[in-house]
Amino acid sequence: MPNLIGYPKDGPLTKSTPLQRVLALADTTNVDVFDLTDGTPADVSALATLSQDNDNLAATIGLAPDLTDDLRTDVIAFAIALIVAMPQTITSTPKGAIAISRTRLDPATDGPGHLARHMLYTCGRTTPSATFAVAAV
Repeated sequence: MPNLIGYPKDGPLTKSTPLQRVLALADTTNVDVFDLTDGTPADVSALATLSQDNDNLAATIGLAPDLTDDLRTDVIAFAIALIVAMPQTITSTPKGAIAISRTRLDPATDGPGHLARHMLYTCGRTTPSATFAVAAV
């Protein structure tokens, strides 16, 4: 890790793997990440929820238990990007929840997929695409 002046010794970028860095990033943004129970549809990698009560946001990312570390890392970054950059994508659904596919889409030139790819790069992971299809739950 480069010498970042004033960076906390326990900050997200100090973790040892890209997955741990993205999980630490989720933690610092108050996004709860957990494993879903079995029974997740085969084409779903994660379910993301977002609710707002007054000024308090509650965001979760539930992951399919059988994801590889690379896919898990990329999906978490994509979900965080959606929550932060385009929360209306989630809050405008009837249940305030979306399903994120397991299939990568073409690399995005803007939007949450593009932001996720930059987040991953900062966390030490290079991937051709961090963009996934989403659907209301």
